[in-house]
Amino acid sequence: MLDSGTILDIGDHTVEVCDTPETTGDRYLLRIVAQPGGPGIKGDFPHIHPTLIETFQCVTGEMVARVGRTISTVKPGERVEVLAGEVHGFLNTGTTKLVVDGEVIFPDGYRPEDDLMRFAAIYDRLRREGPVNPKTGEPPLLQMAVLAAANTRIMRQPGVAGRLIPPLALVGRIAGYRSEPVWDEGER
Repeated sequence: MLDSGTILDIGDHTVEVCDTPETTGDRYLLRIVAQPGGPGIKGDFPHIHPTLIETFQCVTGEMVARVGRTISTVKPGERVEVLAGEVHGFLNTGTTKLVVDGEVIFPDGYRPEDDLMRFAAIYDRLRREGPVNPKTGEPPLLQMAVLAAANTRIMRQPGVAGRLIPPLALVGRIAGYRSEPVWDEGER
């Protein structure tokens, strides 16, 4: 189970597990914070969670949310619901910090906490310790493809990006990238 107070650094935004009675093994309340400006997407790139149901409520700031084929502007007090398997993502489109309260429900009995924590820890370390693209601050494309291919149970990419990940991951593994990198003496 993810502990209350756990903060996941997911690139351009953070996710904090909130300390509330509703935070149990099958339901989590989260606070998502995305800063404005700078490189990157300033939010959450479009993706799919095969087994999660999510609800988000804008607290401060303004975001553009994509759920399925619908794109809408979400302002403080407004909510967005995402069903399992639906493409979704958001962007901080304002000039101030975006704060979103979220609820995540695991309806099928699968508990992805360990997978999410491992993915977030590897991604965070890759971003901090490099190598990274100097313009975006992101790890190399082949490294990210290998990491994404190893974590399809918790998150998938839609469309063309999703179809490109398996062959890119194969090339990445041939090039020496691993889904759980080793950080010893220049190894990837």
